[in-house]
Amino acid sequence: MAIIKTPGDYPKRIGNYVIYISREQIILRTISGFTSKALKKSAKYKKCRQNASEFGRLSALCKTIRVALQPILPKTNNLAVVNSCTKIMREVMTYDTISQRGKRTLEAGLVTTEGKLRLQNYHFNPQIAYELPVVLTNEVTLETTAIVFPKQSQYMAACVHYLHCNWETKDHTLIAAEKVFYKKREVPERISLPLPKETEGTGTIFTLLELEFYKQVKGNFIPMENDSSKVVMVLQVE
Repeated sequence: MAIIKTPGDYPKRIGNYVIYISREQIILRTISGFTSKALKKSAKYKKCRQNASEFGRLSALCKTIRVALQPILPKTNNLAVVNSCTKIMREVMTYDTISQRGKRTLEAGLVTTEGKLRLQNYHFNPQIAYELPVVLTNEVTLETTAIVFPKQSQYMAACVHYLHCNWETKDHTLIAAEKVFYKKREVPERISLPLPKETEGTGTIFTLLELEFYKQVKGNFIPMENDSSKVVMVLQVE
């Protein structure tokens, strides 16, 4: 690559070189030879084809997960939720060290201890910047001092969910435990939440914590219009 210092009306191509403007500079570069045909067949782009194949399958799986979680995911800044989910699931997929590159899967990555731990404490809402101390046993024990209430909110609802993911059938089922409400000024420093009732399922099970904030209007609990403060956090993957 070279930079042409002398301004002028240059053609777009001279021999095996192309000329174009980038960041207010005139760039001279050799023709790469990149074509759609080469992308499909050339050994030079084998890694690109492998990445594209894996990413396509991963994106489809991420979409089915988000659809299953739609009732509890925040609606605000949905694009950030989508991108964050795809990014971390791609990281989990790389823990599949058994499959060949280009054939790695999210399911295989989630079987590994490393893949499960990578998702632990993950926030599906990337706007949540604080950590929540949580202990999972036969119930969920949560330290509440770190929770950030949004402005004008007066109540918080807490709930634990199971997300059953059957990778073969693509059936994903969200099961909720009892939702517990707390008044902002009366939230204890530590709360205990019940787990959902056991149900039969195959595949991967995500245990999730949901925190949603409300205001009271004429005696009714109304969710905050801007739900960017909503917490949907992975507690465990098994």
